Amino acid sequence: MSKSPYVIGITGTIGSGKSAVGHVLERMGIPVIDSDAVVHELFEDSVDLRSAIRNRFGDSVIVSHNGKEKVDRAALGQIVFKDTDARKALEAIVHPATIAECRRQIAKASERSDVVAVLVPLLFEANLEEQYDEIWAIYADAETLKKRIQQRDQLSMQDVDRRIAAQLPQEEKVSRADYSVDNSGTVEETAKQVEELISQLRVRISSQT
Repeated sequence: MSKSPYVIGITGTIGSGKSAVGHVLERMGIPVIDSDAVVHELFEDSVDLRSAIRNRFGDSVIVSHNGKEKVDRAALGQIVFKDTDARKALEAIVHPATIAECRRQIAKASERSDVVAVLVPLLFEANLEEQYDEIWAIYADAETLKKRIQQRDQLSMQDVDRRIAAQLPQEEKVSRADYSVDNSGTVEETAKQVEELISQLRVRISSQT
């Protein structure tokens, strides 16, 4: 198997349904790396990252669980989604470590697949376009988007609006992506779009070999 797989970067505003698209791809046998999951693991396991976050944001964002320290994501979120400078400071700490770990996981996944997908919420915000062979933007209508976030994260509508405002507008992500998936409808409707995109991708890869 090639050590340089074709890498799809999948992005979209919070609540757009990147994970749903990831599940479809996994059912199709395509490895999916979730950068959010990577961040969660780093928050729990990386001493260096935890130390850098403590130095910047203080002890209030660090909690102890079963004798082990980890980053309190909820407390940190309350800070960074209300303060642009704080959010940028956090991203400067977290992004390099996340990128390095995603690259490691892509290399490992390439041993079993010639196509790998990476879910990256802040792909455009972090200027990561060059990391991927093609980019998909997942989107949903505004009302559906807000309901999903509110129900999933148990947030007030004010907090929902803050989190959406902290990212690029959906329309911009769609316009900058190579392809887009409308995740406003049913699971089946979304899956059909994903399957068609992968079918087209397979044709392009075949024509290049």
